[in-house]
Formats: sequence, C-alpha cells, structure tokens
Amino acid sequence: MYPVEGEESMKHLKHFLFMITAGLLSLALAGPAIAEGPWKFAQQLPARDAGIVLERPMAVTIDEQTRRYYVVDAGRSQLVSFNQDGTLHAAFNAGGRLDRPIAMARSRNGTLWVVNRGANELLHINVARQEVNGYAISYPDGTPAFPAGVAVDEKDRLFILDGMRGAVLLMDDNLKISRQFAGENNFQGFNDFVLKPDGLWALEASARKVYHFSMDGTLVKVIQLSGLEFPVALELDAGGQIYVLDRRTGIITAFGRDGAKRFDFLGKGKRHGQVWNGTDLLFDWSGRLCVADEGSGQIEILTR
Repeated sequence: MYPVEGEESMKHLKHFLFMITAGLLSLALAGPAIAEGPWKFAQQLPARDAGIVLERPMAVTIDEQTRRYYVVDAGRSQLVSFNQDGTLHAAFNAGGRLDRPIAMARSRNGTLWVVNRGANELLHINVARQEVNGYAISYPDGTPAFPAGVAVDEKDRLFILDGMRGAVLLMDDNLKISRQFAGENNFQGFNDFVLKPDGLWALEASARKVYHFSMDGTLVKVIQLSGLEFPVALELDAGGQIYVLDRRTGIITAFGRDGAKRFDFLGKGKRHGQVWNGTDLLFDWSGRLCVADEGSGQIEILTR
C-alpha cells in the first residue's frame, strides 16, 4: 500500500508527476446510493478494490487529458492519483517532504505547487529535475503569510490564499506579492477561491458572501447568500451557477448570480448522498461534481 516512503518515494516522483496534467483530487465515497435533489451518485474514490486508504482528503483536481483524478491527503501526507474508474494510479510523499499537505496546483511547464501546512511553506516540485524546494511567503513589510490554498491560471500565474489575512495573493516570478484580492469594509477573510475564464471568485464564509473580481483586481460584484451555516467550499458550473458546500450541515446549495437560491442537495452523514466533514468541490471533465469529504476519507462523484 501507499504512500511510498523516503528515497523510494523520489524514485516514483518523476513517474507520478509526468502523468499529472492538472492537480489534485478529492475523494469519493463507496457504494451504490442515490444523492438527494438534482444530482445522483455516480462513483466513489477510491474504488472498493483500489488498495489504498485516504485519511484526510483536503483538495481535488483533475487531468482532463488523461482523465485522472488527483487528491491531497493531509492525514497520510501524500499525493494520490486515481484512474477514471477509481483504481489507484500512483502515490508518493516527495521523499518525506510532505507534511500535512492541503492543496496543490500544476504549472504549464509541469512543475507543481503544494501547500505544505505542517511546515507553513509552499513546496515547488520540479518534474524534470526531480527537485523539491520549500518557500516561505511574506508580505512586503515582512509579515509572514500562511498559505491555505493555491491555484494557477491559464497564463501560468500563481495565486495563493493567505489563511491569516484571508486575502488571495497574486505572486510574481520571484514569489513576491504583486496584487491582493480582498473584501470590503469589515472583511474577515476568504476561505476558498476559484479561477474561471471571467475572473477570480472568492467565498467569505463569515459574511456568507461571494466576491467576483476581474483578473486586474477590480471588484466586479458582491453576492449575498442566505441559508448557510458554515460554508467552506465554492465552485461554479459551466453556466455560471454558484455551488457552495456547508461543512456543518453537509448540504450543497446552488445559487444564481443574483444570490437567489436554486436548489440544495446532500446532507450530514457518512452514507452516499451525505457529507460528514466536506472540504472541496470540483467539476470534472464530464461536468460531474466531485465532493471531497475529509470526515469519511472519500470522494463522492455525482452526476445529473
């Protein structure tokens, strides 16, 4: 079983990273059940016979080209990839450098950025050279940032969510902050963000608000949401509909861009059609919704 430890892990690193063209996966739950509302259960990650256990899946991404899912497992300090059918593809711990990783993004040149929560650093993994380097992120005045999320846009620009101030930071090529995305008066911090063709979308959980920014930092719109207790994850579908995962209730609610509630589904629990401690949302190449559940150690993949 994985993860591979120590030097053996580094032998697997190039093979694992070569197969990655996107980022990380969250996990899916096991068994045949139907989800509530407009979505129904399609499959779980890992599959029952995958031969691996996920302890705390925190973030999920996909490789559309190879049709693979990738997950960051903070509990076992590993990165794991799955084939389209949920079987295990590979896993590694970067030679023991991973310490409670919580997010990952892939650059166009094949390098990876991993938020290494245990060491409060941003890891840069170079595929071609098989190098792993750690970086501390700080503001111009020297105040340290605490990376809590990471993403790379189509121009290969690096964005980091600062878990302390709650701002999304655009980094330059020298890992210096070149732009900050933050909220309005009494802003208490973003806890999730996503990059879309029309800009950056960020969730301010405490205020139950979603912010839409253009990539130059201009605030386009603030959307007030209702009916949420503890929102933790944000995603938008191809039609621009907003999906928000509530960690406390296990419910996913879909909103229009005017903030009007469209429908909700799932609920609190550990069976299919339920979420125990949800962490992430992501639409895959087929428009299926991936729900990462740290509490159950799985990913539930839903389809319409």
